[in-house]
Amino acid sequence: MSGNGKGDHFPLPLNCGGTDRVDCCQSCHDMKDRFGLAQWPAEWITAVLQDMPKVSRETRLFLAKAIRLLAERVKEDEVSR
Repeated sequence: MSGNGKGDHFPLPLNCGGTDRVDCCQSCHDMKDRFGLAQWPAEWITAVLQDMPKVSRETRLFLAKAIRLLAERVKEDEVSR
């Protein structure tokens, strides 16, 4: 790791069994692991949506599935409160 980079477990976080690490600045690490999506800047969400047509079909399907699972989990949490 070089500079002020932080070792980030990616693509799986450590608490999910991840062992591979990549360089990551503290700001990006925090946005990925420590802040909820509701705290992400709107510009970031817009950039992600604009990038969607550029990624492969498989990546789009995977991301759509992951977002669906997240949304279902949030809904379940809201109902259980």
